[in-house]
Amino acid sequence: VVANMYFIPAGIFVHSWAGIPAPAAFDPASLNWISFLWKNMVPVTIGNVIGGAVFVGMSYWGAYLRPVSGDKIEPR
Repeated sequence: VVANMYFIPAGIFVHSWAGIPAPAAFDPASLNWISFLWKNMVPVTIGNVIGGAVFVGMSYWGAYLRPVSGDKIEPR
């Protein structure tokens, strides 16, 4: 997320100020702030939240809640 928040706006600024010619396969009109937010930052943020929840949840489960093979669980 941090790299995206630096490099993509830097590209938008350079494109708008310098008017650098783009390769034929790239449409410079698609490089704007709305596209940056909705097509990049939203999916990246959602992916980071879901991935973080899964990996942190699995790590905590493994560290604190996973039963150890030698432990005996007694019924109440």
